[in-house]
Amino acid sequence: MSDLLGSSGSLGSSGLLGSIGEEESYGAIDPTSGTLIATSGFDVKRDGFSFENWGGPSPEHRRGLTPTMMQTLYGDRICARIVDGGCVLTATGEALQVDLNESAGGGHCFGFAALAGLFATEQLDKDVHLPSGQNVYDEPASDRLDGLITRYASTQYSLPTSEASKRSSVSETLANLEAAWARGDSYLLGFFGPPGGHAVTPIALRDLGNGKTGIVLYDNNFPGVEKMMVADAAADSWYYTTALNPEDRSYLFVGSPENQLLLFDLPQTAEVHECLTCHGAGDDSVLVLVKDNAENRDGTNIDWDLGVTAPGGGEVQGIEKLAMINNRQSELFRVPAGVAFELKMGNVPAGRAADIDISLYGDGWINEVDGIKLLPGATTSVTVDRNQRKLSLSSNLSITPTLRLATEQASWSVAAVGSGLRVLPGSTLSVERELDGDYVYALDGIGLPGSMTLDVRHRDAVRDKNVTSGGPVSIPVNSSASVAADAWDGATPLTVRVSGNGVDRTYPMTPIS
Repeated sequence: MSDLLGSSGSLGSSGLLGSIGEEESYGAIDPTSGTLIATSGFDVKRDGFSFENWGGPSPEHRRGLTPTMMQTLYGDRICARIVDGGCVLTATGEALQVDLNESAGGGHCFGFAALAGLFATEQLDKDVHLPSGQNVYDEPASDRLDGLITRYASTQYSLPTSEASKRSSVSETLANLEAAWARGDSYLLGFFGPPGGHAVTPIALRDLGNGKTGIVLYDNNFPGVEKMMVADAAADSWYYTTALNPEDRSYLFVGSPENQLLLFDLPQTAEVHECLTCHGAGDDSVLVLVKDNAENRDGTNIDWDLGVTAPGGGEVQGIEKLAMINNRQSELFRVPAGVAFELKMGNVPAGRAADIDISLYGDGWINEVDGIKLLPGATTSVTVDRNQRKLSLSSNLSITPTLRLATEQASWSVAAVGSGLRVLPGSTLSVERELDGDYVYALDGIGLPGSMTLDVRHRDAVRDKNVTSGGPVSIPVNSSASVAADAWDGATPLTVRVSGNGVDRTYPMTPIS
């Protein structure tokens, strides 16, 4: 969103989403209309999937990313160990897997479009992933296909796919598509609108007359049928709907010079990608994912405000908004190393509630504040310090988030989950990865004491070692609980120490299976 870079704005609604003029009339167009200009040869009942895009787990779609699919996406370095050919994820890799699967709850359209395009252009061997000689359309949904589609949906988070998109005018889009098809290649097409972001497979161009061109699509929300986007090169505008009634705008996307189409190259999606959380795998910048897991009763997104600023206001130097295509209320952006920033959330409509997760991915670490219940009237902020090792959370209404930390060393990785700590108005909860290897959970301000249950997992090339506080760890206001998790070898005893405000107490952690 344009508002993201320095001032409060509505999450998911900005100039990038275009504007829908009340005087305009939009209706679905017969995809066989007009005269054929160019085609990729893609057949929706041969090269498209016979089942539609899905969100969260269901009886038909039980599985998302698996450790094996994480390994194909990020390489062996995402594995703590490989046992009998199977990848056991690092603690940071496992936390990332959970996040990516949750994000895919907003839809797998990017994975559908990428995979169908790669199969159709023979840049990916169908016989490796499907029964020999079988068309894509003939293969029903399965755990294996679910994992494969989710793997390709997840490529948009990191290099090389994250930098493989071209924001293109209508004329550029049409020319690029025609040229790609002529050489036997294709693109994934992405676009944005009030329904969210969506990715489809463009398969043909048709001249509709009056300067309009139809872009025929395989839309993974509608298997087995062709759909059409209507584009106007002279006006650099486009629209896409599947509703015959122009008044039905529940699935209406409208483009303009401010809301251009995105073309993604296909080949890079099949490559091993930069590992978001592996130590030494990338630069020192921080990738920030903000996602809302809640939906309105009618299935649409809840609209609320997100502002990302420097602490106290002003622009965050060097911040970069990244395209992320799904229909979950979410934002993805990158912040340079050594830059402090603050996220402010609020303005939830009456009768609704948001369920927000904030995840920071860095060089060998993850720091998350999950399950932020944002109610009408609530204003919640999360501040990240200049060292980007400490997150501080406060709200004008009571919240009980889940706190997740994971870090990776040369020969082991560790994850910790803190739950049940209630943060009252007037209090600030902070979570910090200290340089000496401690994870520190501090409660400052005014109010009642808090308490949380803490679980820690150590994972190395030989084994897992899991311990728990076994019960609530009491944390008075103006005190902190620390655990030497990052330096824990998995063998020595581990304790939680609470100190400050006249308190100095230890809680032994006990093994769990």
